[in-house]
Amino acid sequence: MYYTETEARKLVIDAGHRLLEKKLVARTWGNISARISDDSFVITPSGRSYEDLSESDLVIVSTDGSYEGDKKPSSEKGIHADAYAIRNDVNFVIHTHQYYASAVAADCMDTQFAPCGGYGLPGTSKLRKNMAVCIVDNQDKKTFLMARHGALILGSDPEEAFALAGGLEEKCRELVEARVPSHDIVKQSGFDISRIRINAMPHVKIADDPYIMECCSAGVAVRPYIDDFAQIIGPDIRVVENDEWTAERALLGYSTGKTARSFAGKMPMTGALDMMGGQQPALNSAIGRNAVLVRGVGAVCVGRTEGDAEAAAAICSKNCAAACYVRHAKPLSPFDARLQRYIYLTKYSKKIDG
Repeated sequence: MYYTETEARKLVIDAGHRLLEKKLVARTWGNISARISDDSFVITPSGRSYEDLSESDLVIVSTDGSYEGDKKPSSEKGIHADAYAIRNDVNFVIHTHQYYASAVAADCMDTQFAPCGGYGLPGTSKLRKNMAVCIVDNQDKKTFLMARHGALILGSDPEEAFALAGGLEEKCRELVEARVPSHDIVKQSGFDISRIRINAMPHVKIADDPYIMECCSAGVAVRPYIDDFAQIIGPDIRVVENDEWTAERALLGYSTGKTARSFAGKMPMTGALDMMGGQQPALNSAIGRNAVLVRGVGAVCVGRTEGDAEAAAAICSKNCAAACYVRHAKPLSPFDARLQRYIYLTKYSKKIDG
């Protein structure tokens, strides 16, 4: 009826690679588990990339929340535990941050094919309770949206889970494309990313998909509709004109007005932020950003590594898609966004570095 521990560990590792290949997750986002008994399962650990995971890294967790060993399981282990406790037809669970499902989930509304659990900060008892209620109230469903966060997929086995995740993404893509206007993108030339020089975040990437360009043309700062955005980018993302100096100043959180150009070089606090590593929590959670929208260019994203810059580009695109899609939900509050940014910089990003 259930997987052996050996089978479960192999299936979870294989599933992690498949999630990356199908672009349903990136880096350490999301989590995967497989049931090994009536009241226990194996799950991916917290803050580890799927490329580097081995079977021995997985953690055995009981449905009461306890776990074995010194490795810390995913912070969403409670949601997996509840799914197995509530549904005896479920043996495999994946939580994804897939692109279109996350954008639709930002509207915090049920769809015909996937109910939406209420919002809660990642890893909190509120999020766990909201998802448990959603699962109990929708016993005929196996795909669920997680408000402002992602998706939860319940499967009898990995094959069903992946088929459901793929079907959910296609349906959500259709919803987003039906609601978001489509028009020709007007791009400007002359922007040189080599002139963006932030010592602590030397890797620069431009993302210019239609959702990002739509937000650029709107000219209004975009706030977080997805909690990953608050963590990885910051409490908002500004729109600036096609100018490298202005873009760099915006990334470091400083004025880009006309009077700012009268100062030679960077202001002292900007220099301090850069020297402190660009991720210094007390400053960066309040002022620094990992992306800026440049009119006619797209999202200019920066990071300490190439992977960081690519992650910033991916989440910026997803949040812009959500911003274009939502009709009912408001973005995260400034306090919530700054709190998540601070927690990410002080805890989660350090775990990834380790």
